[in-house]
Amino acid sequence: MAAAAPIRLVDYTPWPFALPDIHLNVDVRSDHVLVTSRLLLEPQQAGVPLELRGVELEIESIAIDEEALPDGAWRQSGDELSIPEPPAEPFALSLRCRIDPYRNTSLEGLYASGGMLTSQCEAEGFRRITYHPDRPDVLSRWTVRIEADRASCPVLLSNGNATETQDLPGNRHAVTWKDPHPKPSYLFALVAGDLEEIRDHYVTSQGREVTLRLHVERGDEPYTAHAMASLKRAMAWDEQVYGLAYDLDEYNIVAVRHFNMGAMENKSLNIFNSKLVLADSETATDGELERIESVIAHEYFHNWTGNRITCRDWFQLSLKEGLTVYRDQCFTADLHSPAVKRIEDVSTLRNTQFREDAGPTAHPVKPSEYQAIDNFYTTTIYEKGAELIRMLRTLLGQERFMKGMATYVSRFDGTAATTEDFVDAVLSGASAGGEDLGFDPERFRRWYHQAGTPELQVERHWEPERGELTLHFRQTTPATPGQKQKDPLVLPVALALIGPDGPLTDEQLFILDAEEASLSITTNPQAQPPALSILRGFSAPVTLTMEMPLAENLQILAADNDPFSRWDAGQRLFRQVLLARSAGSVKSDVEEALTSSINQRLVEVDLSQGSELATLLSLPGLAELEALQSPVDPPALFQAALDLRSALGARLEQPMQALLQRCQAGWDQSWPEGQGERQLTAVAWSWLVAAGHQESRKQALEAVSGSSMTLARAALRALHPIACREREEASAVFFDRWQDRPVILDSWFAQEASMPRADGLERVQALMQHPRFDPLAPNSLRAVLGGFAANVLVFHAAGGHGYRFMAEQIAAVDKRNPVTASRMAKVFSRWRSYGTQRQQEMRTAIEALASAELSTNTREVVSMLLA
Repeated sequence: MAAAAPIRLVDYTPWPFALPDIHLNVDVRSDHVLVTSRLLLEPQQAGVPLELRGVELEIESIAIDEEALPDGAWRQSGDELSIPEPPAEPFALSLRCRIDPYRNTSLEGLYASGGMLTSQCEAEGFRRITYHPDRPDVLSRWTVRIEADRASCPVLLSNGNATETQDLPGNRHAVTWKDPHPKPSYLFALVAGDLEEIRDHYVTSQGREVTLRLHVERGDEPYTAHAMASLKRAMAWDEQVYGLAYDLDEYNIVAVRHFNMGAMENKSLNIFNSKLVLADSETATDGELERIESVIAHEYFHNWTGNRITCRDWFQLSLKEGLTVYRDQCFTADLHSPAVKRIEDVSTLRNTQFREDAGPTAHPVKPSEYQAIDNFYTTTIYEKGAELIRMLRTLLGQERFMKGMATYVSRFDGTAATTEDFVDAVLSGASAGGEDLGFDPERFRRWYHQAGTPELQVERHWEPERGELTLHFRQTTPATPGQKQKDPLVLPVALALIGPDGPLTDEQLFILDAEEASLSITTNPQAQPPALSILRGFSAPVTLTMEMPLAENLQILAADNDPFSRWDAGQRLFRQVLLARSAGSVKSDVEEALTSSINQRLVEVDLSQGSELATLLSLPGLAELEALQSPVDPPALFQAALDLRSALGARLEQPMQALLQRCQAGWDQSWPEGQGERQLTAVAWSWLVAAGHQESRKQALEAVSGSSMTLARAALRALHPIACREREEASAVFFDRWQDRPVILDSWFAQEASMPRADGLERVQALMQHPRFDPLAPNSLRAVLGGFAANVLVFHAAGGHGYRFMAEQIAAVDKRNPVTASRMAKVFSRWRSYGTQRQQEMRTAIEALASAELSTNTREVVSMLLA
């Protein structure tokens, strides 16, 4: 298949029609669905043909203003329906199409999941339901009538408020839904099936009583309380912080097993991957409970930043996603620990987005072209996009930023906007009183158009007699595909000077918006320079190049009052140790200093701050380490991490055992209480089990059958890399206990697929034939194939068998689910960074994949890999 022609931002033109109202009638039958649509169209330009999009639709009738169109008055070619000479005045186009959602494996449009029909229309799925322009800048008010068999589909849901129910002959029924708020087609949703309902209520600050309903498969009702409580917390937070209240009488959430994404913010009818709804402390970890709370909030926050204000085109995707990620990050930080949340977000950024920025699929937050927009639901759009919002907040200050947000909402409510609209509105609102912004807005806007992770280089000169530290800053951004030349960006650099007993200066914000600049800071004269705490709170998403001796890192680790900077100092030391070990050497001085520092913290820790200590003790991710190694040797890095955990477990056995004893009091506490104790327990088990501590192995095995999923999974992770009897027993116990719960069993599949074994590839092949494996469920595919890709010793084993197997599986998945396949193909994105032999083996696998008959989605990614 030839590559699809790219869609380019510079080619954007408004659709030449307005579509203020849509009426849909969806008639659900046992082997097909009839969709009758009535589009009220208003030409905006004279003499322009009407062009609509549709995929796998069978047209049964087509009419304008109730008069059937003769064959010569319309054309159907490929995925396009065109009417060359539509009326010049407003008219109604009526279409009746037949679709087969029961055979739709793409999980786009309308499809079957278990016993229900559900939909996924973002980005371009609505064209699988009926003909429509299917672009985000066409906003309409929707009236949707759904008709179905009452026995098989007692629940009929769509967007807006339910306005009418009907009893029909033949034990059928119908429900009509009206959404008064204009929205694009990608926010349309429909669910029809036999579901159980959990109902609650919320009263907004404006006095509106909102009915909240969660819909799940029978038997899952006991696992919905956390999701419902999370929704109510999100609704309250958005009112309290942003003054944004909910605007309809109903809010529905449906849990779906077969879903490509995590969740979808369809107006008033959110559809969720079931793993992000169904949970309690026995069936989900602390991290999963927080993740569910965050995603529930994220989709709710989209009601304003995504639905009420949507994207003009898909190049603006980060307008809604980056902003809403930032909002959900703040929500989680406000409810829990701001320090821990920030550290977790930075770790994710460094191990996923930075990797993307450094590879062949690098792209700006606002891409300039694409072939398949599904390929751009990436960490660059989401997480890096959120960092851009955070930098605006840092540059403007909280009060001015919130004024800017209010301006944005009031100016663009009910419209399809751009990232330029957002930045202009925020800066306009922030400077309404005539205040100087303090930075160049045009250079800030470059962040949206320039790919790659900037590198901040810092050189220092200390004048001991004057107590003056001079800093020279220089910023560069590496070349990325299609962008060789890079321009200076606006970098907010938060910094302070740290002495042995704490900060010597207040935190200050230095704004670097040129390629180079200098700054002088004065403090007390002393022989040795003070420690420099820089990029405090990770004030800009950059990599830092600056010489930092061991003593300086230890001083920041011990005395800095910024939690992120303390963590980052520890990460720098861990990176030094792990890179040295992977190269066959040992940095004894660093390891001894780290061990001493950790020992002191284990003894002195306040368990109410346990989560922060647990993050401090976490080792850098493999992707982060790979970025610092050339050529990359993944097995050596994996072994280095295992050896370091073993060494630390042996050296710190006594304080670790004492810590475990203290932590037991929090093991049975309900989330969020006790999570610090459970996180520290996970670290202790990981290190002690690696060191061969038999009592810890026994304790971990017992936890697998306990009442805390957090501890059970921590135990499995600790035993995971160690070939021992307890590992096999723990895996068997976990499977036997949870084999009837697919949401939980996915974690077992991932655990098994990623387990380092001599016969690892054969094990993965067997897992894909396992009777509990669902090849049509993206969760199952991600568990097994994603787990296999994380199985460093097996995936990267000599001979390239793992690479070839993965390429074969991606090609097979692509035939039924291109969205999932194209995302999996990015597992090969770092192939050029490996040694010669691995490069050759991985390239062979990629070329074999490229030779297959691929979808546009997957071909675009593979072409990027080989470019």
